[in-house]
Formats: sequence, C-alpha cells, structure tokens
Amino acid sequence: MGANMRTAITVVPPILANIQNSFSLPEWFLGSLTTIPLICFGLLSPTVTFFIRRFGILPVTMADLGLLAIGNFVRVYSFTGLLIGTICIGCGIAMLNVLAPTLVSYLFPMRIGTYTGMYVFAMSLSSAISAGFSSVISQWISWQVMMQFISIIPIVAIIVAVCLSVSQSKAEPNKGQAYHHGQTQTSPWKRPLAWALGGFMGLQSLLFYSILTWLPPILMASGIKQNTAGYLLGLLQITALPFSFIIPRIISEAKRQSTMVLTIAVIFVAGLSCLLLAPMSFWFAVVACVLLGLSTNMAFSEAMTLFNLKTRNPNETAAVSGMGQSFGYLLAAVGPMLCGWIHGLTGSWVVVIVFLIVILALMTSVGLLVDHERYVFSD
Repeated sequence: MGANMRTAITVVPPILANIQNSFSLPEWFLGSLTTIPLICFGLLSPTVTFFIRRFGILPVTMADLGLLAIGNFVRVYSFTGLLIGTICIGCGIAMLNVLAPTLVSYLFPMRIGTYTGMYVFAMSLSSAISAGFSSVISQWISWQVMMQFISIIPIVAIIVAVCLSVSQSKAEPNKGQAYHHGQTQTSPWKRPLAWALGGFMGLQSLLFYSILTWLPPILMASGIKQNTAGYLLGLLQITALPFSFIIPRIISEAKRQSTMVLTIAVIFVAGLSCLLLAPMSFWFAVVACVLLGLSTNMAFSEAMTLFNLKTRNPNETAAVSGMGQSFGYLLAAVGPMLCGWIHGLTGSWVVVIVFLIVILALMTSVGLLVDHERYVFSD
C-alpha cells in the first residue's frame, strides 16, 4: 500500500525535461503534472466512504490499485495518454490516501502507531528510489519504459490484497460487515476539529508537493547538475526512513500534539533557510534536503496519524480522512502552480522560498488547534 502512495508522482520531477522534449509541452503545463493528481485527491477523497460501504474496504483497495497500474502504463504514449494516465493515477492515489489510515484502523486498531509507521516507511523508501534514480535510469532504458515498469508495484499489492481478502473471509466471514458499525450521525464538514485536521493536511501537502516539484530547478539554479539534483531529491525522500517507524508511535502515544507540531516547524524553517544558502555551497543544499526530508515526513506522519487518533472507529476514520484530504489536497493543488507563477513573475527562487515559509507559519498555527478537542465526534 505505502509503496503506491507517492511513487507515480515523485518519479516525474527529475525527468520533467525529458517529458517536455518528448511531447513538446509548454512550460506552464509541467507544474500541472503534479497539480492534476492533487485536484483528483481533493475531488475524490469524500467518495471513498460511499464506495467502502457499497463494496467493502479490500475490493475498493484492489480496484484503486488496478487504476493506478493502468495510469502508469498508458501515460507514456502521447500527450493525450499522459493526461489520461495522470488523471488515472490521481484518482487511484486519491482513494488510497483515504484507505490507508482506514485500513490501519480496520485491521490493526490496537497498533495504529506501528502500522502507520510501516506504510509511511514503505512510502518514503519507494519515493526516495523513484525520485533519486529516475533521471539516471531514464538515460539507460528511456523514461517511457521506466514509468511502465512502475506498474509492477500496484500489481504486486493487488496480489497481496487478494490473499488477505481470501484469508479474512475464511477466518472471519462477518468481519467485512464490521465497518458498518458505529456510523457517524454528524457530518465531519460541520466539525471544527475536522477542519483543523484538513487544514493541517492541506498545508503540509502544499509544502511537500511544492518542494517536490520545484526542488530540482531550484538546485539547478544554484549550479547543481540535473542528475545530482535528482540524487538530492532522492536524499530528501530517504532521509526520514530511520524515523518512519518511530515518529507515528511517538505521535500516537503523546498526550498533546503541540510539541511535535512546533518541532516540525523548527526543522522546516532550518531546511528552507539552508536552501536559501545553497548558491553559496553545495553542502548547504545537502543539509537542506536532509532537513526538508525529515520535516516533510514528520508532517505527513502527524497528519495521517491524527486521522486515527481523533476518531474512534473505521467509519469515523474514513469520514474524517475523506473530508480532511478533500479539503486539504484541493488546498495543496494550488501550491506547485502558484510557486511556478511566483517564479515566473519575479524570476527569483528566493521569493518562492519565502512564500513557503509563510505557508509553514499557517500550517503551524492550524496544527496547534488539534489539541483543543479529544475527538472529532465528541459526545
């Protein structure tokens, strides 16, 4: 599951130039290769609860993985295929983003921190590999073959999901109905805490996808070669791997979340500040990627774990996660294109980085609100 949640997107930024040259794309469209999936995330996230109730958690998961595999395969043939494939990928990952915390709550309700850490680890590892090596591998086997090869990951996940579904059907024939118990009586859209969770989710996603999209061009503007910029993007992804298991457990066991939110903010500021100094020294770029990798991973872990901590059953988790990710990803979708617009207007990456620091301040303020209520649906 975790290996499918970012790989199809993180593989793109280091090879944007290759894609642009192959299809003669206008420069303004390049940012949309990240933005289109985010829009899909926002529009489809609220629908996941309906599909789960209608078809069941594991069948919906398998269908979404299939959509993701198809999208990866078709987006290499033409501009039309690229657009259709990107939409399919966005739709597939949109559903998986909501399904991931719901599956943890459904399958492992007593070990939320541990299993959240496991899929965050898988997500970070696969993202690091795809971001760090896509530029180099595309020079060996072409970027088209490389993208199609990624389809293997969701196919393997489908096989695992089928085995899990068969195993659970034999062991507990009625477990598939457990999701229907404890349905919420109030819409999460009417709950202030759900809006706070959605705001935090959206702002941390805006930061991550803006950095993901524009970090290679920012580094190349500092005099770093394209392949090296790709390696540094991979370093950003892989930095947090040692902490992927630890951070969700710390979050799930903490009585208050304010300390973690402030810690994330401090590391973020340090990373963005080092990025400002990257033109002075290559090592500032290295440190920036390490700090930004750690802070983005911590922020994502915080957001996803909170969906479980602030709800009491899988139904509530799916409802709040769907609402929070819908609002959050629609907010995040403006980030990459807005950063591109700011750079085009000013010709300066410094202004873009300052803009990201302002977004960070907003994210921190919203994050501090999550301690005000214990659960989204309070009695």
